[in-house]
Amino acid sequence: MNQSKQTYLPVFLTLGLLLFNMLTSYLLSGQFFPNLSLWVPIGLNVLVGLGYIVSLVMGLRSTNNYVKWFSMLANTAFLLSLSVITFMLLLANGISEP
Repeated sequence: MNQSKQTYLPVFLTLGLLLFNMLTSYLLSGQFFPNLSLWVPIGLNVLVGLGYIVSLVMGLRSTNNYVKWFSMLANTAFLLSLSVITFMLLLANGISEP
């Protein structure tokens, strides 16, 4: 039983990071906290990106082929999209700063 939880940990970590990222993107969009600095979502996106990298490494070290393929495809796609969003936030922060 413990072996199966350890085997699918990268999949659960990827899905958990995806849900966390969607929740924080919605909550920190400016609707709930209008005077929030842009550095807060940028920092959270960087931390989630590091989590995706950790999940990718854990998935590639797994012995299950399903976990390897899912980890490689999902984490790469989510990391690329998160990088684009973080770049756009940094660009918006650079434009708005004096």
